[in-house]
Amino acid sequence: MTTTADLVIVGGTLVFPDTEVDASIAVKDGKILAIGAADAMPPATETLDATGMHVLPGAIDSHVHFREPGYTHKEDWGSGTAAAAMGGVTTVFEMPNVNPPTGTAETLRQKHQLAAEKAHVDFGIYGLLSEENLEDLPDLVAGGVIGFKCFMGNTFGDLPAPSTGAMLEGFEYVAQHGYRIALHAETASIMARRQLKLEAAGRTDPLAHIAARPAVVAIEAVSRAAVLSEWTGARIHILHISSEDELRPLRE
Repeated sequence: MTTTADLVIVGGTLVFPDTEVDASIAVKDGKILAIGAADAMPPATETLDATGMHVLPGAIDSHVHFREPGYTHKEDWGSGTAAAAMGGVTTVFEMPNVNPPTGTAETLRQKHQLAAEKAHVDFGIYGLLSEENLEDLPDLVAGGVIGFKCFMGNTFGDLPAPSTGAMLEGFEYVAQHGYRIALHAETASIMARRQLKLEAAGRTDPLAHIAARPAVVAIEAVSRAAVLSEWTGARIHILHISSEDELRPLRE
């Protein structure tokens, strides 16, 4: 008995890692069922004509901020995932610096519910790793987070940076369970002191933001994270690297 596909795409150019092929493709339960000539495709619930178009896998965006709950004047799960779909992104991993932050079982449950109701693409959710929620990490794992995000410096959402001691404990726990820790790597204490001096000098212009964040802010934070990663075995992902020197402790 012939299997009925959910979708057959005909007439397009299929993109492979090293070549392009004019062929049709059948999909069943979100997986490729067959590739070949149009007349060789199984019957399908839906057929799309992709003549003149390229057909390729959807992209995965592993770092998105949809700002819901708490900041929906900026974006929400509906608008953010609609934009993702329009750009060919079919899976997103969303960060926890919303209001309230995604740092407990309940806030994770609430975000899962929002996403399930509004998302137009597949999604995963990062849990927060902070000074205040180390005891919540097991509940976040049980609730289905895809990883953890640690904000080592103050950024959007005004989350206090964790101490190195709290980071060590968090890294130890996460390492035991095989998850990855994404890091906003800036040293909060350096930035805070620089900012106070700039404000005292009357600097509130946009360039003062940069002046409070010399490259050493990130280099020191990346170095510290690398030491904790090596010591605990935790896997880390340093986000938005902005200088070559930040790569040095990672290479070492």
